[in-house]
Amino acid sequence: MTFIPLPLVIVAGGKSSRMGSDKALLPFGGFKTLTEYQLARLQPFFESLHVSTKKREKFDFDASFIEDNTTYQEHSPLVALLSILEYFKTPVCVLSVDTPFVTPEIFETLYQKMREDDDAIIATSPCSSHQLCAIYKPSILDNIRILLANNEHKIRLLLNQSHTQYTPFEKDEPFLNVNHPAEYEEAKERL
Repeated sequence: MTFIPLPLVIVAGGKSSRMGSDKALLPFGGFKTLTEYQLARLQPFFESLHVSTKKREKFDFDASFIEDNTTYQEHSPLVALLSILEYFKTPVCVLSVDTPFVTPEIFETLYQKMREDDDAIIATSPCSSHQLCAIYKPSILDNIRILLANNEHKIRLLLNQSHTQYTPFEKDEPFLNVNHPAEYEEAKERL
């Protein structure tokens, strides 16, 4: 049984502009929302589970919510990361709400590869790197604050300026990202 002794945060605060509606709230896998599906399937494998969001009010279920730091108005993964790391002050696993096939074993691999001087451990697959399937450490906070002070919100820029370890996985399938309606339909068929 895989168990990762770190918190996992489901990042569910994006704009979902390509989907046309909030993907965190789409029904999925017999659950009222994709967010609840992710929480239910991953809960046994992590020390604790949380949801990162701009505003907690959009969800009508109970969970541990981490709201974005209100200093920043942008929908930005960097603002979410800042808020998450300020909340925990420990290494934390993060997963985008729209990747319903990432397995606990992927996080177990990331955890096992983590070295003391890493600021971030990022999953990669043949098609891409997956910045929101990763482990981040509080040591990256200063770099996040500098970028945000310069109104920079690109996570790749952050990773380029930090001690980042990229951990390769052989297949793209677990990282299917539900961004468009067609991908949502494909994901429902894969269940």
